[in-house]
Amino acid sequence: MTLDQIVKMQSIIDKRAIRSDTLEFLNQTRYSDSKKANIRFGDMHIDHFLTVVSNDFININNGEEKEKSFHEMLEKVKKKIIKEFSHGNH
Repeated sequence: MTLDQIVKMQSIIDKRAIRSDTLEFLNQTRYSDSKKANIRFGDMHIDHFLTVVSNDFININNGEEKEKSFHEMLEKVKKKIIKEFSHGNH
């Protein structure tokens, strides 16, 4: 599931328009070393996005304790997303 899909589902569930700053973020790109191309955030699968954010956070903070707590937080977010959107079918 991509970030675009998640945000669209959220807007339907919440019955609210997608915020303009969210749309601006989804349209930003980052360079992918593995694909040798710029990738739009909105096109990223949630697992890939969380990995990128996690790696960037760890590289910035470079600390084991922060790394551990951030990975734990990402796992909680991932489980919540799966629970909310997959209805147990992941």
